[in-house]
Order: sequence, then structure tokens, then C-alpha cells
Amino acid sequence: MSVYEGAGSRDWLTARPAPQHSALLRTVARVASGIPPRRPPLWTVQFLFSLFGTASFFACFFYLTTTLPREMTDLGFNLFEIGLVVGGYAAIPIFLRPFVGRWSDGGHRIRQMRLALLAFVGSFILMIFTDNLWALFALRCVQGVGMACYPTSAGSLVAEIVPPTRRGEGLGFFGLSTSFSQTLAPVGGGAIAFVAGFEGVLILGAATAVLSLVITFFQREPAAHPGGHRPVSIKSLIPARAVFPMLVFLSVTLGFSVAAAFLEPLADQPHRNLGFVALFFMFSGVGAMLSRPLAGRISDRIGRVPVIIPGLIATCAGMALVAQSETAAMLWVAGLLTGIGMGGAHTGLLALAVDRVSSTQRGGATATFQLAWDVGGFASFLIGIVGAFFNVEMIFWVAALGALVALAGLLLGRVMGWTRAAPPTLEPLGAGAPAGGG
Repeated sequence: MSVYEGAGSRDWLTARPAPQHSALLRTVARVASGIPPRRPPLWTVQFLFSLFGTASFFACFFYLTTTLPREMTDLGFNLFEIGLVVGGYAAIPIFLRPFVGRWSDGGHRIRQMRLALLAFVGSFILMIFTDNLWALFALRCVQGVGMACYPTSAGSLVAEIVPPTRRGEGLGFFGLSTSFSQTLAPVGGGAIAFVAGFEGVLILGAATAVLSLVITFFQREPAAHPGGHRPVSIKSLIPARAVFPMLVFLSVTLGFSVAAAFLEPLADQPHRNLGFVALFFMFSGVGAMLSRPLAGRISDRIGRVPVIIPGLIATCAGMALVAQSETAAMLWVAGLLTGIGMGGAHTGLLALAVDRVSSTQRGGATATFQLAWDVGGFASFLIGIVGAFFNVEMIFWVAALGALVALAGLLLGRVMGWTRAAPPTLEPLGAGAPAGGG
């Protein structure tokens, strides 16, 4: 007699199923629990527009990576003056970027991206007509406005449109668009400079900025989050929980900035035969393109810190090898190491910065994190003063030491809990989202 038949007058809801039915249900539940949930879509039309627009914008910037220092060297400017123009402009984004992040959270991302591109178009055209130090510096400050507005707004836009459970992967591909430009644009700019002179590079930069401007007309602004308009204060402009990832990433941007400003003077030393130094940035871009997608996926699955640590180690090794490079092959390997380090550290740390804040502060977190680019660029100018008094190799050794200091800080931060994601009260991550940065 079954359990159901012996239930008598009991309510049928209280009757227990037969043992064979229980086993079947347990088996089905066990199999179903092993099926991974369907991943939300990442590759939307808006995401693709964001990648293409970001790649063309950064191409404008990277055209000048080697051509501007070389042009200034040929014009007779010294290390201090080269560092002032190449890196000194970064003081502008340092002060402007937190406000750009706030305006991004208020729903003005696309507008700010267009402003940045117009600034680049105008500055490129005007640079054709001057070789005066202070005029070049002023036009670079105009580009500094663009470097504050576009990357911050575009990064905030991507952080908003990608699913939280695929945030690391999405931001990895966002960084990959930058690496793509980093790989090709310095070489392309150098080739154009060889054929058409520095003026040809500036015309190409203006045309590329116009292309990126056209792409913005196909992008859509996400709706602003309720509560995103807070009173202006340091806390609202610079989310405290995003400061630690920014400080760690500063060591990586410092290395890249000193390479952009002082690799040409390093190559001019008589005992070095580094060849076409723009290939350093090409190999660096290749390294970043290899590491970014992998770093993004790994960080989504096992945490951010495991991809940041090898990134910092590779950055340190790359800068140390640049300081010792005497052949082109050594410089290429150094570029590859630097790119791998950049890709892993940037992807993990940017995702960590966004993880640690609420949905109404993603623009502020992106802006705070990208302050590392500005501080790193400005610091490269200050380190250039050291190079002027000692030697240019010392600049790269200081950059390598900075990566080691950042690694020690990251390990300390993990112990102190500074790599944990936002608690549920700040950011409901959803099923499958990483619960912590470590």
C-alpha cells in the first residue's frame, strides 16, 4: 500500500511522495544545479559603438606618442621642455576629471565625449602653425581637457551598459580597444611623419578625431540613476572606495608615461642601438591585447587581485629591461612585458574600482581611477627633472621601483580589506557576480 493510500482523511498536501518519486526529483535537481545559468549578453550594438569610438579616439592620442618628442628633439628642446609639453599638460585632467565623472553620473556622457573630440580636432589643426614652446604647451592643455572628458565618459558608459556578472570581461574588451590603438597608432604616426612630416601626423589626428565624433551620433545615453545628483563635495567627486585601485594603478601609468616622454632621448645615447622606438609601443599594445580579455574573464571568475599581481610584476620587469636595453630586440621584449602588465593590471583594477562603489557612483569611480593617468603623466614630467640632473636611465629605474611599491601596497590592501567589492547595501551584484575583489 502506498503512502498516498494510507493517508486516509489527511489533506492531500500533507501526503509525502513515494520513495521512488523522491529519488527521481533529487536526481533532476542535482542535474539542474550543475547547468550554468545563461550568461547575459555582452556584445550589443551600443557596446560595439563604444569600442570603435574609443579605439579611434585613442589613436589620435597615440599618433603623438613618439612623433611629438622626436619633433621637439629635432627643434632643439631639452629634456625638461619635452617633459613639460608631453606630460605637463596632465595637470589639467587632474582637476577636471572628478567633475567629468560627476556629470557622467548625471547623464551627460555623450555630450562630454563630443566636447573632447572637438578639442582634439581644434588643437591638432592649430599645432600645425606653431613650434613655440608655450603655444605647444597651451594646445596640449586643450588636449588635456579632451583626455579628461572622453576616457572618463566612455569608461563610465561601458561600465553602465555591460552586465554586472560580465563586468571584468566587458571592461577588458574596452581596454582592448585602447590597446589596439596603442599597437598601431604610434607606428602609423611614425610612418606618416617619415613620409609627410609632423604636419601630416597632425592632419591624420584631426581626421581620426572627426571619425570618432561621427560615431558618437550613433551612441545612446543610458538613463541616469535616481539619487545621482548629490551636493558637490570631495566625497561625491572622488568616491573613497575607488581611491585604492587608483593608487595601485598609478605605478603602471607612471611607467607608460615615462616611456612616452623619454624613450626617444634614451635611444639617442651612443651606446644604444634601439632601432625604430615606436615598435616598443606596438609590442606593448600586442602584449596588452593578449592579456586583457583573459584577465577580464579570470577576474570575473576568481577575483580581481589574482590578475593584478602578475600585471604589476610584468610592469616592473618591463621598465627594468627598458633601462638596460642596448638592442632593438631587448626593447621589444620590454614592450611586450610592459603591455602584458598594463593589460592585466588595468583590467583588474578598473573592474575593482567599479565593483567597490554604488550604481550612482560609477562615473565618479571611473574618473577617480583614470586620475592615475593624469598623475602618472605629470609625475613623469617631475621625474624628468631627475633625469636632467642624473641620466635618462634613472627615470626608468624609478618607474620599475614604483611598480614594486604598488605590489607591496596591493598585498597590504588585501589583508586590510581594501580589495573587497561593495556590500549588497551599496551594490546588488546579482547572482554569479564576484563577491569580492580578492
